[in-house]
Amino acid sequence: MSTDPKLHRRSAEEILADEFLQARSRILDLAAFLDRLERAPGSAEQEARMRLLAEGLEILCDDEVGKAQRVQLLMSRDYDPAWQTKYGIH
Repeated sequence: MSTDPKLHRRSAEEILADEFLQARSRILDLAAFLDRLERAPGSAEQEARMRLLAEGLEILCDDEVGKAQRVQLLMSRDYDPAWQTKYGIH
């Protein structure tokens, strides 16, 4: 029995068939979130978090590979070697 991961790869068509409804649901959740923001009093347009979301959406819509990694890096803090001390973890 072979354990070659290439033999177990799904095609793009299989991934789309298997995961379409889940991806559709996530897009609808995001759309509903953005609708709630637009209807809410006040404005969050100048918030840094809104800029991060906008940049994340741009990444999702571009033609480059590695979308998950690039979004993760965009949304993550820079590594702080003293994080344990900063957050009181020993």
